[in-house]
Amino acid sequence: MASNAPAAPGNFGQSQQTAFGSNGMATTNSQIDPNTGQRVVTGGSFSVGTAPASPAMTNAMIGNWTLSDSYARNCTLSFSVTPLAGASGALQATPSGFCSNEFSALAGWMVAGNGVVLTDASGQLRGQLVADNAGAYLGTVNTMFGPTTVKLSRGGV
Repeated sequence: MASNAPAAPGNFGQSQQTAFGSNGMATTNSQIDPNTGQRVVTGGSFSVGTAPASPAMTNAMIGNWTLSDSYARNCTLSFSVTPLAGASGALQATPSGFCSNEFSALAGWMVAGNGVVLTDASGQLRGQLVADNAGAYLGTVNTMFGPTTVKLSRGGV
């Protein structure tokens, strides 16, 4: 039988690094919440490598994509090759149709290795997703409720 007791006190910190492209790196810091026993993201950083993304992969991403989570919240984004003003390396991701408030801060995107990075209008990292080998991307996006597991699928809602 599962126990609902909180995790024992202590420092259960963890840092995970994911390489993107040429010299790019995403670092996610997390630790165990002593009240819930669940691992929670406590911070992170992202740096884009010096090499540009593959033009073929960038071109393959152009068009409409739907970002969704397990709570049926979604946002249709139109990915373009227009640079996002004030955000080095990011391209514009424009909401197209309905967009849940949790995802309304998303304004940019860029290819990162075999995945996609989503940014806000200033270029700040908001989400990291990797290819699921079935035509979609899985990962997390920072929302007003904290990190949320999401799926990015081709097409609009």
